[in-house]
Amino acid sequence: MREKDTHKNTIRHARGVQRRRQVLKRRCILGAAAVLLILAGSYAVKLVTEKPEEGVQTAAATDEIPEETPKKAEEEPEKTPEEKKEDELAEVWQSAAAAGAPQGILELLHKNDETIDFVRDYAEKKDNPPAEKIADAITPGEIPSLLQWDERWGYQSYGNSTIAASGCGPTCMAMVIAGLTGDVTATPYKLAQYSEQQGYVDEEGNTYWEFMNRASLFWEISVTESGRDDALIAQELAAGHPIICSVTQGEFTDAGHFIVLTGMNGEMVTVKDPFSIENTEKPWVYADIADQIAAIWIYSK
Repeated sequence: MREKDTHKNTIRHARGVQRRRQVLKRRCILGAAAVLLILAGSYAVKLVTEKPEEGVQTAAATDEIPEETPKKAEEEPEKTPEEKKEDELAEVWQSAAAAGAPQGILELLHKNDETIDFVRDYAEKKDNPPAEKIADAITPGEIPSLLQWDERWGYQSYGNSTIAASGCGPTCMAMVIAGLTGDVTATPYKLAQYSEQQGYVDEEGNTYWEFMNRASLFWEISVTESGRDDALIAQELAAGHPIICSVTQGEFTDAGHFIVLTGMNGEMVTVKDPFSIENTEKPWVYADIADQIAAIWIYSK
């Protein structure tokens, strides 16, 4: 009975040891598995949260095809002031032509770009009545500067043209009459009307020379007509007598034109050009323009 008990106890002991080993083995396996799970989780978090170093791509990134950086549109070179001016003149030409401006008005832009605002304003101001005065007051003896393309009268007709395009003669005469008499109503428009009524303008808008004599007499101003005479010109200008000159192709025109000489100092002469602000403000050497003078009319009160 005891031997059997001893054997049974031995068997029980052996089985207990075996069970403890199995439990311990399972615990070790489970512990190892837990450690692996923890390490795997930490590594996954590290992959997600860590920022790759610059210049290093992740495995996923290396599979992507990088997009091409869009190229910037090439910028046009900056236009020169001259190119910008040409663009502006072309735009004004097109706008005025669309508004029905006559050819003579449009051609002003090619002859003198100072007229750009005058041409631009054609549609808006062409139907305005002409001004009745050139100024509120004028000091007698001081010849005013007037422009044939002044918006106050330049859009008005002159013959088959306009005062702006062809009215240099009436505008010069208006300067002389207003300056010598102080009559502010002697506008280029009023002188152009007189010229038309008396038949001193031809079909192309050219003013006959006879107008320079007759208009002055109508406004009670003395006039002396002459060909070019340098000594006489210097003498009369020194006496304060303005001179209207008919000039040929050269500094002031491509064909024919009228200007006013108002003073002389040594070799320099003062010019009032009814078509150009620049020419009026510019000092002129008389010898540079003398050969262009075809005829002169000297005026005095």
